[in-house]
Amino acid sequence: MFDFDKVSPALKDRAKYQENKWTRCTNGEIPMFVADMDFQTPQPIIDAIKERMEHPFFGYNSVASNAIPVIAQHYRDKYHCQCEEEWIVFVPSVMPGVNVGCLVGGGSVMYCDPMYMHIRKVADEIGVPEVSVPLKIENGKYTFDFDAMEAAYTPDIKSFILCSPHNPVGRVWTREELQGLYDFCRRHDILLVADEIHCEIILEGTHIPAFTICDDAVDHTITVSSAGKICNIPGLPIGFAIIPNKELREKFIKNTKALFSTRGNLLYGIAIKKAYDGSCEQWKEELRQYLRGNAKYVEERIAAMPFVSVNHNEATYLAWIDCTELPYEEPAKFFEEKAKVIVNPGSGFGAGKFVRLNFGCPRSQLKEALDRMERALKAVEV
Repeated sequence: MFDFDKVSPALKDRAKYQENKWTRCTNGEIPMFVADMDFQTPQPIIDAIKERMEHPFFGYNSVASNAIPVIAQHYRDKYHCQCEEEWIVFVPSVMPGVNVGCLVGGGSVMYCDPMYMHIRKVADEIGVPEVSVPLKIENGKYTFDFDAMEAAYTPDIKSFILCSPHNPVGRVWTREELQGLYDFCRRHDILLVADEIHCEIILEGTHIPAFTICDDAVDHTITVSSAGKICNIPGLPIGFAIIPNKELREKFIKNTKALFSTRGNLLYGIAIKKAYDGSCEQWKEELRQYLRGNAKYVEERIAAMPFVSVNHNEATYLAWIDCTELPYEEPAKFFEEKAKVIVNPGSGFGAGKFVRLNFGCPRSQLKEALDRMERALKAVEV
């Protein structure tokens, strides 16, 4: 068993190696923002990279392509679906894959707020208009507002970006919700482009890959994912797109050629193979169980604090905290200055008076961060 409570001695070196999450902490702050975890990468991945590093040549390679069979088999085994090796195309990381998917769509982009900050930049990055429609809350859960989406639809919208499971609200979409979204897209000839980077961090429910929503979905979806989140290797950036439709796949590859190589990174090729060949499965399940405990702890602690409430997490290690009752316009700034806890401001997700907190860390670190936040909130004068 892996001891997720253990605070690795290597944590103190993360700033030394210029990791974004820790270089920001110059005055005793606790970093609870960037979406990587404060747990060591699974040992099988570390061992495989060490072994490769002993070989003193780092020439052009096709090692990432050797991972394609294990990725395809992983999807067959985990999701009980058809997944052919030729459907898989490597990309430098998930967001370049999403961007190219939207380029293939060939028009404006629609998504639903609140939304992962980089998805909210896609339209600007590829030079097309965007349409943002708020999610609605129904029975205490965020869900799609199909009436609002219909009202916002214009014929130039050709791509819809789905975040599944959702960052930052932590939803695992049901088949009914996904079918409704897919029906909306088909009705308007919109390509469904899915960012599924958190797909293995499921705390409740079952993840449904976009290309498996229904039989027809193989022809009208581009599904993009990575082992970056589940195995905590975002610093080895590469992702993959699953594109069953040959015509879409060829357009996708054509669009990549002027932008980046799909050969893959040598070291990540080794890492991704180990991430999906079964070597890390026990570690992944122990991680999910630990994160379930952290999520429960966050909910219990936030419930006892004034001015704030937290959305229930079905997936991810990212808590979405409602600060609308806090008498400060910038809650993230308040927590950084008054509690020395760095969280993501909700403005980046399209929701100003919220914050996103990363609970992918040892419980002792999480406790200290929440203790600081609670003391700061209790000191607020109204």
